[in-house]
Amino acid sequence: MCFRPVSHQEMWTKLLHRAEVSPSPHVCTCVYRIRLTNCVCVCVCVLSDFSGSCKGRCFELKEAEPPNCRCDNLCKTYLSCCSDFDEQCLKTAGGFECSRERCGEVRNEDYACHCSDDCLLRGDCCTNYRPLCKGESSWLEGDCEEIQSPECPAGFVRPPLIILSLDGFRASYIRKGKSVLPNIHKLRSCGTRAPHMRPMYPSKTFPNLYTLATGLYPESHGIVCNSMYDPVFKAHFRLKGREKLNHRWWGGQPIWITAEKQGVKAGTFFWPWVIPLERRILTILQWLHLPDDERPYVYAIHSEQPDAYGHILGPLSNELDNTLRKIDNIIGQLMNGLKQMNLHRCVNVILVGDHGMEESHCERTEYLGSYGLDVDAITLTPGSSGRIGPKNASTPYDPKEIVANLTCKMPNQHFKPYLKQHLPKRLHYTNNRRIEDVHLLMDRKWHVAISPATCGFFGDHGFDNKISSMQTIFLGFGPNFNFKTEVPVFENIELYNVMCDLLGLTPAPNNGTHGSLNSVLRKPPYTPTQPEEVTSPTPLAPPTEVTHDLGCNCDDENNIEESSQRFPSAADGPLNNVTHLPFGRPAVLFQTSYTQLCHSDYCSGFSHDINMPLWSAFTLTAQVEAPAVSSSECVRADPRLDHTHTCNMYSQEPGVTHAFLYPPDFSATAESRYEASLITNTVPMYPAFKRVWGFLQRSVLRRYSLENNNINVMMGPIFDHDHDGLRDTEEKIKEHTLGSVFIPTHFYSIISSCETLNQTLDECDGDLRVTCFILPHRADNSESCNSWEDESRWVEDLLKLHSARVRDVELLTGLDFYRSAALPYTRVLALKTHMQTFEDDV
Repeated sequence: MCFRPVSHQEMWTKLLHRAEVSPSPHVCTCVYRIRLTNCVCVCVCVLSDFSGSCKGRCFELKEAEPPNCRCDNLCKTYLSCCSDFDEQCLKTAGGFECSRERCGEVRNEDYACHCSDDCLLRGDCCTNYRPLCKGESSWLEGDCEEIQSPECPAGFVRPPLIILSLDGFRASYIRKGKSVLPNIHKLRSCGTRAPHMRPMYPSKTFPNLYTLATGLYPESHGIVCNSMYDPVFKAHFRLKGREKLNHRWWGGQPIWITAEKQGVKAGTFFWPWVIPLERRILTILQWLHLPDDERPYVYAIHSEQPDAYGHILGPLSNELDNTLRKIDNIIGQLMNGLKQMNLHRCVNVILVGDHGMEESHCERTEYLGSYGLDVDAITLTPGSSGRIGPKNASTPYDPKEIVANLTCKMPNQHFKPYLKQHLPKRLHYTNNRRIEDVHLLMDRKWHVAISPATCGFFGDHGFDNKISSMQTIFLGFGPNFNFKTEVPVFENIELYNVMCDLLGLTPAPNNGTHGSLNSVLRKPPYTPTQPEEVTSPTPLAPPTEVTHDLGCNCDDENNIEESSQRFPSAADGPLNNVTHLPFGRPAVLFQTSYTQLCHSDYCSGFSHDINMPLWSAFTLTAQVEAPAVSSSECVRADPRLDHTHTCNMYSQEPGVTHAFLYPPDFSATAESRYEASLITNTVPMYPAFKRVWGFLQRSVLRRYSLENNNINVMMGPIFDHDHDGLRDTEEKIKEHTLGSVFIPTHFYSIISSCETLNQTLDECDGDLRVTCFILPHRADNSESCNSWEDESRWVEDLLKLHSARVRDVELLTGLDFYRSAALPYTRVLALKTHMQTFEDDV
């Protein structure tokens, strides 16, 4: 055995980041082994010396190295505080605000903050010292003022950013108004706001706080829930456990690391609950007093309220108002403190929630034992988003069988069971090993459990992130935010890029769309540009004579000469049909071979590699008529294509038939019906799914065209066999194809109309309204328990469940839409990242 010296810092870092032992310094000895060729180096933990003092060191930004004791804000978490940390750093005597009796007091070092005559000089006044003791106006009493540019004291190289997150702040709490939330109301009125902000699924604290910090989906950054099991680590992550301190769980690059990598100091982002919120506010204000070379420029504070009382009381309880008033008062302390330091025109403040809160009680609980499931053979993560895994590696466990045994078993069942890869694409909750194979998507207000537990709550969260009660808030205030501005609803993955813009940083790769939130900023530093098109359509070849039977079944299909004469030359086909492509041709962002085919009633981009359209586009007017059922299913050959593409190729594939992307029944003339029945307008489709597709085309699109005067529709196939949310390569598609026909995993539909009612798309002079669906292509309709009924009773609910963003479609297809829309490109990006939720107003 060989030994090498290991520094305290190196030892502690390795133990904290990688060792399977507790990082607590209370453990007298522990062993950490490092393999170096043929020898093993051993280091031994050293017991920290707790006899040091925190006097003059409270909440220092630099962590003391073992064996020295610590006084930073995380020393409680790591059980490494000096013995007098509570006495020196957690003072509450005198409270956190001045009273009239305290104005001009003799300094008392036991007080949390001061109201003495020297407190301004020493930088430790309570935040309301100037308004109360000097007669100045408070921040709340002042009018909204537009700050044209940052007004920062000398030495500040950029406006600092303070991010304040409120746990469980349901967006509807804002409606309580100035009587309960006066400071939040002023921030909202004077700065930039959204009607609400959508969290990620599951709508839990840790996944969403880390999404805010990284711009990544939970499946991407790895914190998929507040509690989870990693089958590779063979370890459990829990809020109350110490395993969560191990850095191996946390993927991506959070904003504080992005800042430090680019030379910008960051204050701490984690605060143990034992440190009062008022103390956290005072500490950040003190850090802003630091010398220029020590001062951080990005800070974060997380309030555990109103979540805790929201669980206990329920989100609709009037008793919650007292908690909300207290939170609002503390936000007022922050703003008063900034004004007292003359930083209220310098600092940018972001106020957000991590998720909302729903009414919930244990009386609304589904017990898996009631479904005949062997609960002794599984593990269940219970609550508002159930996940089922095997009890242990040796337990027989068939996810498909479990889903089948839980599907549509009760007349009033309050969850839908899914294999995780079948969850709606908008949830982005599949591509991580920490997500169990079986997932239960719960109805709002309902829980799942194995057995009854203690009942002491009236509110919960974690439900589907599109429901109104899960929505939360976004407010931006400061010199770099727009003045008195409301922006459309957005998802919290977009905020990381905004934080980077505010700090002058280059973002790390993330799931947000940089530039989509430029509307919140006064002078956005980043200007997005359209991606370059990779593949242009190949020219049409002259029609060729059909010399053999292509298996086509239309009555006049045998008239080969007439069929060829309908397409006399490639030049006659319009290459840019403005009627059906009002926003331009979708760009193909990958290497392939395709041809653009335009007709009287539709245009399409036909792929020669997968033998089906990548996209099909058409515009429907309010006058379009459609029969209740399709009048004809016959298919014709397309003489413009290689005749290896036969009309009966789909019927030769077991369990598959053909379906049209543009519905021939929408065509009014014989010529246009002929064009719509071409084989190049078809895709392979399961007969069961064809019921969904047919109802979407005949009923939903027809209704949308009536309601919106006219609509443009873009439809096509999606291939995502590996469930990563990205377009499959041709090689990947072939790997998952058993026969000769490539079967899509999903189909998409993008419906665009003018935001201004009664304006057609060619008249539209404002924003667009977009509705998007990504529909799972499956061989049965078991996802809908009443699929035996008429389609009008269930298909629309299925569509709403699988609503999506245009940006999701782009990532899954490799296409880029709206390239010629008459809108600023940043507005186009906002349009692409918008999702229609079909929910009532928050």
